[in-house]
Amino acid sequence: MQIIIAKFVDAMPSYRQEKQFKRLGYEISRTNMANWTIQLGARLEKLLGLLKHELLSGPLIHMDETGVQVLKEQGRSPTTKSYMWVMRTGASKCPGVYFEYSPSRASSVVQRLLGSYQGVVQTDGYIGYEFIDRNPEIDHAGCWAHARRKFVEVLKTKGTYRNQKARQGYAGEALDFIGQLYAIEHKGSEKQLSVEERQALRQEKSKPLLEKFHFWLQKLENETPPKGLLGKAINYTLKRWDQLSFHLDHGFVPINNNLAENAIRPFVVGRKNWLFCDTVDGAIASARFYPD
Repeated sequence: MQIIIAKFVDAMPSYRQEKQFKRLGYEISRTNMANWTIQLGARLEKLLGLLKHELLSGPLIHMDETGVQVLKEQGRSPTTKSYMWVMRTGASKCPGVYFEYSPSRASSVVQRLLGSYQGVVQTDGYIGYEFIDRNPEIDHAGCWAHARRKFVEVLKTKGTYRNQKARQGYAGEALDFIGQLYAIEHKGSEKQLSVEERQALRQEKSKPLLEKFHFWLQKLENETPPKGLLGKAINYTLKRWDQLSFHLDHGFVPINNNLAENAIRPFVVGRKNWLFCDTVDGAIASARFYPD
């Protein structure tokens, strides 16, 4: 158990654990540690199947994915990027998190993970999730955090992002709109509003704000070169407007996909230390130990 906790909780690679054990007078090779992890992970498969089933029975799922390198994968170069996918339940007292490894980032992986799910799926704007919009059984909610980042990129290239007074121009105005949207959400959180009360607040405050922002973006789109950073930010936001405004009529849906990003963060932190998975079995085992 110490080996598992050290790697998947404390982000300590097996080679470092090997050295640590050696200092303590124990000869435990990283190969043995990897084999033990894979064997124990296999025994968790049925339990994780139940977790996934429970997760897919809820009204809201957050999804995200991040890259992972697997050195020994049949028919693929060691430098080819593979992916770790995550699904998380919506905000609840007992959140569920499910990880799954796949060599692909294709939409077919999303379809397989969701299966016959009926409910709301919240994602970023990655094209692999677009099939959700064509599925009548699933509602697709967007992420304002990702839309905001597009406008932040514009200011970063100008070197004005950190200077509040220098945040001028259209990107700065867009961030002001989004900032007001987040302020409304923060107010609702402070008051610990119920789902119904949060929805009413959004209808009263957020809806008029977004209608104004939408009109502003549509007008600006006709005046902005589409290939520039600002043009891309505007296009990204307008193309996903239905997804981004979905939360207005659904008080249980947050305005961003941060819950999924937070759920996948422990894996990202670990990856910075151990860098890659040696085998597919190792990647699959990692997916089995990261869920909460």
